[in-house]
Amino acid sequence: MMATAASATALSGLPANSAASKPIRWPFYAFDNGLRSPSVRTLEAKCKLLKDLGYVGLEYHIDHAEMPAMLEQLDRHGLKMNAIYYTPRVGKPLDPRLPEMIGRLKGRDTRIEMAIGCNNCKPSDTSRDQDGVDMLKRVSDMCADTGPSISIYPHTGCWTERVEDGVRMAKLVGRKNLGTNFNLVHWKWVKQTIPLERLLRQSLPHIFAVTINGHAGRRIVSLDQGDFDIQAFMALVHKVGYAGDVGLQCYSVEGDSRDHLKRSMQKWREVIKNLNEG
Repeated sequence: MMATAASATALSGLPANSAASKPIRWPFYAFDNGLRSPSVRTLEAKCKLLKDLGYVGLEYHIDHAEMPAMLEQLDRHGLKMNAIYYTPRVGKPLDPRLPEMIGRLKGRDTRIEMAIGCNNCKPSDTSRDQDGVDMLKRVSDMCADTGPSISIYPHTGCWTERVEDGVRMAKLVGRKNLGTNFNLVHWKWVKQTIPLERLLRQSLPHIFAVTINGHAGRRIVSLDQGDFDIQAFMALVHKVGYAGDVGLQCYSVEGDSRDHLKRSMQKWREVIKNLNEG
């Protein structure tokens, strides 16, 4: 379903022209899982494509050996390392190379996004909260005040699979460099008990990033495709007052990277235009 600017405004409850005085400028970045087609085999090609299409940077799946070269290419192309994706397990040792990686990121406005798993517990099991707090405090100490920051990445099937899990842990840890993401696809894939607007409002003080994608049933597709009204969703995100990074999830999106990332960017610009003109 494609929403017009008028329908998105109606769905969100925004008054007409509410954004006119302050244009929306959410920084929009892409996940590196959208940069895997044969046309972008090199790091230079990946970064050039992002720059050409207008993305501000990328989320990067942790690769210690490759990361220095990736940072060099991002810097050369005037792009940002928005986030590093990392999958620790609660109660297990941290990646021994994590301090080295954090050292490389000092002074950068980057997040370590942690999708936290658990070997012997179910998603959202609060009995493991102390183990989670201990782990997150260790990473928070490594990052300190010079960055990067830390954002819990709610992921279906993980110990922290809900936005509420990320918010709970952020409150328990109580560090200003720790927050959570709102990941649209995982919000849709996990059965919810709280209406979306209320969840966004309750979570907003702790949300460091919002990630989006097109949806075709349970498939992730480019932003211009599928049956989910992304216009109305972003109108709601605007309504509750979110003003940070927005990331494009590309996991399993088919086709050439240039094609689907270009179409997603075109749809994104349409969404922003409609909101600003609404």
